[in-house]
Amino acid sequence: FKTYTWIEVIDPRTDELNDVISKYRLPQKFEGYMLDRHEQPRATYDALSDTNVLVIRALANGLDTNATTVPVFLGFNDDVMITSCHGEDQAKLINQQSNQDFLLISDHIFAILGAILVPYFEMLDEVSQRADKFAGHRLGIITNRRLDELTILKTRLVYLRSATAGNLVALEELQGDLKQKLRLTADVEQRVTQQISDLVIEYKQCQAMFDVQGNVVNETESAFGNILNNRLNQTMKFLTVWSLVLAVPPIVSGFYGMNVKLPFADRSEAWFDTLVLTVGLMVVMLLVYIGRNKKQ
Repeated sequence: FKTYTWIEVIDPRTDELNDVISKYRLPQKFEGYMLDRHEQPRATYDALSDTNVLVIRALANGLDTNATTVPVFLGFNDDVMITSCHGEDQAKLINQQSNQDFLLISDHIFAILGAILVPYFEMLDEVSQRADKFAGHRLGIITNRRLDELTILKTRLVYLRSATAGNLVALEELQGDLKQKLRLTADVEQRVTQQISDLVIEYKQCQAMFDVQGNVVNETESAFGNILNNRLNQTMKFLTVWSLVLAVPPIVSGFYGMNVKLPFADRSEAWFDTLVLTVGLMVVMLLVYIGRNKKQ
């Protein structure tokens, strides 16, 4: 089996990238791929240097922070493999694979891609626990804190779903390029094909499970929204009824304050009559409201 050179770059700088690109005669555009922290997943092939490039998003931190992802660059041909990452966590994942003896450069690449996927499944377990907690919680108890947590979780899932979907597309593109560009024997080609097929399946499962959790969170948020809207409607209905009830005293007193002849206005107990009339009208309105509310 042919040996290869592995070059690892952590928190890349322009000067060291220029040295690597110049030494191994790589395209200058690779520098942009390695420096850009916002680079999206992609798989491409440069025919001039006979080099494959894979950019994949790896998790940068935990769910309680921003749950952002950062790009990991892998450039390789039959003789050289270059890895570039922007954080110690990603470097640790990549370095853990250096303790193994790989017969093929493809084995090393698949080991790194598998290691990058592990934190996604760990994150998925945590997301699943939180989503199940929201879904199983009593919907009658909805607090601002719970709504804030749900909103944050939904935002995290947007980034995670986007990253897993992009990673899957990049791997599927690599799947077609790898067999064509690496010069492999028939038995090794079959092995590589099986390895990348298994890896693509794992990434598909990860994406599908994140999609499921995203749907759970969306449905939970929708249920919370319906309950809050119902509560708001009930509150507005209550305030409307009480505003009508409390409008009775001003109406009655207003009529009896006019200089017109009204029933019972000449009696010395007219003030008491107006109180009885006011209370009676208010009670009747409340009874009508309660009766209609029970029927509903």
